[in-house]
Amino acid sequence: MRSYLALVPVVTFFLLPLSSLSLAQGTTPVVSQHSSLVARLRVNLPNRGVPGSRFGGASRGACVSGSERLTALLPDTHLGQTAVATPTLFVFVPKSKASRGEVVIADAEHRPLATMVVDLPTEPGILALKPNVQLQPGQDYRWTFTLLCGADDDDPSAFITVGGVISRVRPATDLAKQLQGKSASDRLGAAVDAGLWYETLAILAELQRNESTRNLARSEWVAVLSAVGLGSIAQAPLVQ
Repeated sequence: MRSYLALVPVVTFFLLPLSSLSLAQGTTPVVSQHSSLVARLRVNLPNRGVPGSRFGGASRGACVSGSERLTALLPDTHLGQTAVATPTLFVFVPKSKASRGEVVIADAEHRPLATMVVDLPTEPGILALKPNVQLQPGQDYRWTFTLLCGADDDDPSAFITVGGVISRVRPATDLAKQLQGKSASDRLGAAVDAGLWYETLAILAELQRNESTRNLARSEWVAVLSAVGLGSIAQAPLVQ
């Protein structure tokens, strides 16, 4: 197995009142709603920075065409918290020559725990990735996503890699129950108030698949990504 972890040493929102997710209660201006959502998330995100790489650089052979870059959807600290054993990771994949990408999850000692190779869409977009792994509470894990650009998959100079850290936390009993609730808007509020980056993105992505919550969830998604310096790809479509 190839290891790209050396390229990315250790490693992926703000919220408003939950009532903002109810269009029927939309009396608060949209801008202030998004500001409140973002502020709540920002206050609760951990401020511990770790080495990582949100943006992919150049590779031999100009794998990526245009000005867009491979991007890991992470806070600027390169670290995000999760309360689940199998979190969903998000990456923006630009137009490129690559037809496949590879996700690697490793422990703090750089030992790979899971690897997943995925086929890439033909058009640029944000991918949701869920490697088959069981993360343990109280542990940090590194993750990378690599565009396999070259004909020779063993030539690292042909690759572009991004990634960061997943910090698995053990939720309190009340929080664990809230995160398992039927209401996505309630789960979103719980995730934001607990500073759970990966759950926040996953639930906002889920809400965008529901016609009744799509527009508001989409605008909140854009606001969250823009607030952490990812505004350039915030409008990119979510692809399966």
